[in-house]
Amino acid sequence: MTSPAELAKDLKALNAFLETRSYLTGYAPTTDDAQCCAAIGAAPDQKQFVNAARWFKHMNAFSAEERKAWPKGAGKLEAKVSAAAAEEEEDDDDDLFAEMTPEEEEAHEEMLRQKVAAAMAGKEVKEKPKARSLIVLEVKPHEIETDLEAMALKIKTLEHAGIQNWGDEHKLIPVAFGIKKLAISVVVFDDDIDTEQIEDMILELVGEDEIQSVDVAAMSKV
Repeated sequence: MTSPAELAKDLKALNAFLETRSYLTGYAPTTDDAQCCAAIGAAPDQKQFVNAARWFKHMNAFSAEERKAWPKGAGKLEAKVSAAAAEEEEDDDDDLFAEMTPEEEEAHEEMLRQKVAAAMAGKEVKEKPKARSLIVLEVKPHEIETDLEAMALKIKTLEHAGIQNWGDEHKLIPVAFGIKKLAISVVVFDDDIDTEQIEDMILELVGEDEIQSVDVAAMSKV
């Protein structure tokens, strides 16, 4: 696109091509759109090339970073655009978009953005599930009289972003001289919490005056 006459010719062909299309290739922006947009340089005259002007405005609504993420286009745009131009009607006054109001333009731009978002959503990489572990803790009290059942219910009220859930069941295991220890399980997200944090949370909740120790009896991936 060098001389004004050549530019006008190319824009006329592009305008015809975009009459029934939102993008140069497919249903989402590609490198074809980015390259053509860069070649044009300035916004086409909206009254003379309404479709090309709409498309150019839409392309420039994307940031440079968003453009870099666009997939590769099909190329060979000149042949595609020229073929569409050959089918253009001679009377441009019949263009249905020529009298588009600012409100209609805004609504049309929003519709195009929604189509792009829907098209790109299917290409997003799904987030991998978080690594989880099942931990069995043993809580030893200081005194025989300690109510371990009440303690278990209290511990299960602990909440944290790293705790998925506490086990429904728990056990009271004999130790010696009538003292029992509480075995309780919890499923955690490995990256969000560690065993030391869990132990500290239990000691802070129940109190060190009632708990002698909190130990990890077993741990396995789930």
